Amino acid sequence: MFQPIIDRLYRMKIGTRTAISFFAVVMVVLMFTTASVLLLQYGKNIDKRIESSFNPVISAIKDYHILIGETGHLSADLSLQPSEIKKIRLEKILERGYTRQKLRVIGLCQEPGLADIKKRIIGVDKQFESVARMERDLIKLMDTAGAYQDANKLEKAKEIRIKLEEKISKQLYSLSETSLLAISVFNKLNTQKFASYRTLTYLLLIMIVVIILVSILSIYITNVTIIRPIKELSAILDEVGEGKIISFQSDINREDEIGTMIASAQKVVSGFKTKEQVANAIGKGEYNINVPLLSRKDRLGKALIEMRDNLLRSKIKEAENLKSLEAYTLKLEKKNKELDQFAYITSHDLKSPLRGINNLTEWIEEDMGDQLSADSKGYFKMMRGRVHRLEALINSILKFSRAGRSIDDQETIKSKDVVLEVLGQLNPKPECSVLFDETLPEVIGNKRDLKEVFLNFISNAIIHNNNPHPVVNITYKSNDNFYDFCIADNGPGIPKEFQQKIFTIFQTLERRDDVETVGAGLAIVKKIVEEYGGLTWVDSDEELGSKFYFSWPKYPIPPEHQHPV
Repeated sequence: MFQPIIDRLYRMKIGTRTAISFFAVVMVVLMFTTASVLLLQYGKNIDKRIESSFNPVISAIKDYHILIGETGHLSADLSLQPSEIKKIRLEKILERGYTRQKLRVIGLCQEPGLADIKKRIIGVDKQFESVARMERDLIKLMDTAGAYQDANKLEKAKEIRIKLEEKISKQLYSLSETSLLAISVFNKLNTQKFASYRTLTYLLLIMIVVIILVSILSIYITNVTIIRPIKELSAILDEVGEGKIISFQSDINREDEIGTMIASAQKVVSGFKTKEQVANAIGKGEYNINVPLLSRKDRLGKALIEMRDNLLRSKIKEAENLKSLEAYTLKLEKKNKELDQFAYITSHDLKSPLRGINNLTEWIEEDMGDQLSADSKGYFKMMRGRVHRLEALINSILKFSRAGRSIDDQETIKSKDVVLEVLGQLNPKPECSVLFDETLPEVIGNKRDLKEVFLNFISNAIIHNNNPHPVVNITYKSNDNFYDFCIADNGPGIPKEFQQKIFTIFQTLERRDDVETVGAGLAIVKKIVEEYGGLTWVDSDEELGSKFYFSWPKYPIPPEHQHPV
């Protein structure tokens, strides 16, 4: 039944079969995933409609119902006894409150599914026009306290009250029906939402079953077309290796890699028997064994001799390399320990005295109080500033020494997301405009390293920009193996003689007292970029601003180029 299919598979390369199987699994997963996402989005859209339209509509209809009912209660009370507060309240509702609530309800009924509810509300509003006229007539009729002593006016007010009660009762009933209709629509939407989620559950179950079936089929094909023939060939070669046979003919007739292996094995077996023991001895590491030559043209014997000699040389060289590698490893471990010790001393033994000096100046200043002159207070402030600067220098040294050491922890990074994180951290002032290419590419590297590079370049472009309206523009250009990123600004520019100096650690173009910086940022950037095999450079014009460039690899850095840890 399956033999014609298997014969056709034998004529295909193993890589092609594997690619087809992988593609089938990916397409199944992609198809079901897309359907699942669409169903999930459909349910979310229904939730959004309920939250943004239907729930507010039901609440607004309820308020509308209460407001109309309130006008009825106020009119009834005014027809029986005078009340200036109730009269003012009723006038306010008729003049502004009712219209505001009516427009609110109608405004919320813009959803297509609420068209009937909107129509009903408009109908209620038309009915209320006559109610409003009667309520205004009642207010006008009973506008003074003396009107309540007039039997004719009281009788007329009673007639108006009865009519109002009848009309308002009908309107409230209509609003109750409208509210029930809105709830019915709400329930239908909920039913649709739950149906979509139920369908999503069934779809996921089907997807799992299909993936399992496709995987089983793939395993079966792999077993029949690859594993089983390899086992057969392995069994035959095991017999050849044991000297049981000197030739063989396989029943496997195929054109793929397995067929090539079988053909090669058949060619090798013919001269294998006489060299079996020698080959076994060499395979066990007996490199001093004598290899007998059957003749001067015994190529297999000569090949065994060459293999033996090469293995012996390789073993000697491997031992030498291993010894050198161990020595290098010990040396590298020692250097790393020294660097870690330096970091510890810097972090604790140097920072602690600095904090002590800072605290001491604050204590002296507090104890002396008004006894200190203004100049002395200025000196204390200057001393604390120098302490903070020295602490910043120490932190910069540590940061510089560790820059690029995480290069082995590489992943795919969206450079646009990194730029957005940096901008969120810097939070530029409103007058500063930061522009960037929306198509910033994905790159390979350590996200923390790339963020450090963008952070230093962008912060420098903002901090050192004396333009009243600073502008920073981030773009890129694709080359063969690298992306060249550019961070341009409209600042004061950098003179040509200083354009290389800025990438040296602790070198600044401005006085440290004018700008709070230690001059290590661009040096750290340069070290990180060069660890990834890239370059940093600047193109600046004193009138047009500066353009800082750095190149970043598109592909993973090879292990031999990575920074040792």
